[in-house]
Amino acid sequence: MAGALRPVVILMLLASILFVLAGILDGVYPGGPTSFADLAAISYVFAIINTVVAYLVARGSERSLALRMGLSLFFVIERPASAFLIGSHSTASVAVHLATAVVELVILVAGLGVWRLGHSVASGDMDQLFSIDSPTPPAPSTERDEPPASRSSTLPPSTAWLVGLTTLLLAAVLVADGVASNFLPGGREWGVSGESSGWLVYLFAVVVLTVATRAVKGGRLALRLLAITALIFFIERAFSPFALRVVDPVALGLHGLAAFVALAVALSAASAIRGSRSRADGDVALEAA
Repeated sequence: MAGALRPVVILMLLASILFVLAGILDGVYPGGPTSFADLAAISYVFAIINTVVAYLVARGSERSLALRMGLSLFFVIERPASAFLIGSHSTASVAVHLATAVVELVILVAGLGVWRLGHSVASGDMDQLFSIDSPTPPAPSTERDEPPASRSSTLPPSTAWLVGLTTLLLAAVLVADGVASNFLPGGREWGVSGESSGWLVYLFAVVVLTVATRAVKGGRLALRLLAITALIFFIERAFSPFALRVVDPVALGLHGLAAFVALAVALSAASAIRGSRSRADGDVALEAA
């Protein structure tokens, strides 16, 4: 029987192939109708990133698996959105985009299952579980005692408030950007490319709030997903004005503010992860004493 991670890694490699296929179908290739400077070329970037992370996961990196689940959450939203809302795509390209989203959803669910299994076994079996060459995944621990990490999963009130408030501020700035850009009922036209796609900030706000509702409860996985999501939005907010040629000073200010707050969300989530790990180590030390 293959290792617990083998199916996940195979799906990641399949996703890389689909990313490359999407780029080809969108005409991004030497001598093709679409320039490599076009936004459709980002499919190749996603393929490279995905392949690198798949290699790290195959080597048994638990952190890379958490990173890949965060990327899967992003791709599940990005692939359908880019297929229908950004630029024009052929029927075959749309089908590949949607197929990639389905594969990414399976990767997210499978990766979450491996993650939970990894935290339900004895610490000595972790290397075996997160090894692609292990013969079988170890059985969950039968000990009645709850693992220290889960006992200390609740965040201190001050940390939970910091994570929650910075996330709410980020969502508020994103919504304010959409309102300032007149993406309102009866306002400017909501389109699929260029400046008319600015209404996606509403979708970004929903995503970050959804992840934060789990993160404020102290789960390490949710906190990692929040940190990764915030970093993605930080990059998007910082560089989208250049791609969309935003010149309005109010819009530029809101983009910059959102990037700053997104970075604050990522840092607060990272701080909460470190704090939860320290509390778990403290619990282990007390039990050993």
